[in-house]
Amino acid sequence: MDGGYMGKLLYADLTKGRTREEPLDDDFLLKYLGGYGIGARLLYDLIPAGADPLGPENVFGLITGPLTGTPAIVSSRYEAVGRSPLTGGWGDANSGGDFGPVLKMAGYDGVIVTGKASRPVYLAIEDGRAEIREADSLWGLDTHETEGIIRKEMGKDTAVACIGPAGEQKSLIACVINDLGRAAGRSGLGAVMGSKNLKAVAARGTKKIPLADPEKAAELRQFYLARLGGPLYDVLHNFGTAGLVEALVAGGDTPIRNWSAAGTQALPGAAKIGGDALHKHEIKGYGCWRCPIGCGGIVSVTDGPYKVDQTHKPEYETLGTFGAMCGNDNLESIIKANHLCNLYGLDTISAGSTIAFAINLFEEGIIDQKDTDGLELRWGDHATIIKLLEKMGRREGFGAILADGTKRAAEKIGRGAEKYAIQVGGQEVPMHDPRFDPAMGTTYATDPTPARHTQGSEGMVPPGFDIPQRDRRNFQGRGEDHRAMSNLMHVVNNVGICMFSFLSIDYHSMPAFLTAVTGRDWSMGELLSIGERIENLRQAFNLREGVNSREWRIPGRIVGRPPLTEGPLAGVTVDIERLVEDYFEVMDWDLTTGKPSQKRLEQLGLDDIADDLYGGRAEVSHRHQHELHPVT
Repeated sequence: MDGGYMGKLLYADLTKGRTREEPLDDDFLLKYLGGYGIGARLLYDLIPAGADPLGPENVFGLITGPLTGTPAIVSSRYEAVGRSPLTGGWGDANSGGDFGPVLKMAGYDGVIVTGKASRPVYLAIEDGRAEIREADSLWGLDTHETEGIIRKEMGKDTAVACIGPAGEQKSLIACVINDLGRAAGRSGLGAVMGSKNLKAVAARGTKKIPLADPEKAAELRQFYLARLGGPLYDVLHNFGTAGLVEALVAGGDTPIRNWSAAGTQALPGAAKIGGDALHKHEIKGYGCWRCPIGCGGIVSVTDGPYKVDQTHKPEYETLGTFGAMCGNDNLESIIKANHLCNLYGLDTISAGSTIAFAINLFEEGIIDQKDTDGLELRWGDHATIIKLLEKMGRREGFGAILADGTKRAAEKIGRGAEKYAIQVGGQEVPMHDPRFDPAMGTTYATDPTPARHTQGSEGMVPPGFDIPQRDRRNFQGRGEDHRAMSNLMHVVNNVGICMFSFLSIDYHSMPAFLTAVTGRDWSMGELLSIGERIENLRQAFNLREGVNSREWRIPGRIVGRPPLTEGPLAGVTVDIERLVEDYFEVMDWDLTTGKPSQKRLEQLGLDDIADDLYGGRAEVSHRHQHELHPVT
């Protein structure tokens, strides 16, 4: 390629304490693009089948895309990758901020970490040079303290991706934090860093990211900046994702009280945690690297029990989990919860959902104060929510039971607790209700990283993308539509742009920018094929590890079994089995084993994967249940 890529990856072997560079050739990049596309291909080969996700044989990576750090609109994203200790299968997580572009300017398209250090370390990268440094003095510190010390050592223009105490303690819902409050949140990959004694990856660089046609790239940026707009852009630019709260609560997209209710009548204080209310706490706006949308913000709480001085503004998902899911309309406590999750390095979706699960158990009499260290858990009790979160972040008392998410907590508690654990494949479900958007249910139940809201739904259809919209109550769910959206989202995630950009402008901006940046002509059809290749590769990784999505439990609450009796989703039930089967059929995946057909794998250029799945060289799950995809 003439541009877009730095052309090499940095490998760090923590066991041996060595680093090396490996080139990336064009044929490889053309097949896997960037981000978790590159990651899935490399880690499929590097991680032995059956490796312990928290053992030294697991591999951890931070990988950018070809548009990361370029003139493309909102081109700040990178992907964290590894085998997930939370789900047991493929794990990836997406984040923005400055880290991705700075990593490339330091000379690398990504970092691949193997082995385990004998003591805490961090990886320092500067203009093509890398060093594994001791981090004993950083171990035990929160993410803000860690970033501050590393930037003091390396320079103020250093970008840091690190873990907090939750990752060190290998909490299965721990995440990677960069830029003090941007999170690669899902899949529990912060625990993988902790298991390797890797406290941080820090990058500083002055290298220019090559552009094949700088003038054309700049021209395209101005062209699409002039077209950036519309209702979604206005909300995000003015209020961030918090501006969506009131409308999504009213419409039924936001689950309330651990998915047991929906609608404003169930959360009459929704406006108290919405965009207008949060805006009053905002000190200044925040945008990821060169972002014209600027949906972030820095907020403060000036007094009271939740006083916080300058912290990142909570996003919609966090307002949903620590607000609506917990029956809580105290905004200051949610700001505090978000801040604590950033310090500890906890995924706010999983952390807030796990607290809502615990409150639900207490309300149902399944647990009591003897289980909860004397805490009385009630809907809306914001003081207790914060106390419980602090216990989770420190793995203290009852918090240690909750620190690995709802699935493990339910297994430890027993007594029917699993009914209230709203998770798929081990991962907590995000704040978008399949009864509102049934395509979300398909994504939650089929994506190799389960329960993900950024991998395709009808709410993500960009301008110009030909997918018919349907009334959700009469949704028929053609698998072909869902395949197209899934493939498109893999392209978005792996080229290194934010999904908010392509939702606000014509999606054809992606091949246009790729052509100008890399110097090679790209078509949307070609990119969608790459997206499908990546999806099949991630699916094959799971199957090799004995993870078959057809065996995942689908919580009845998220699909209307039984249906709600009041609110905007009253009477709605989603036929999740039919939606999933339709998707498997168009993907050419076996309806029982989940295996992609040998023919389709070979058509996608995954011949070695086909040999593994059909030639007996890999262990593939063939466990059967009386009812596949049980809804409970």
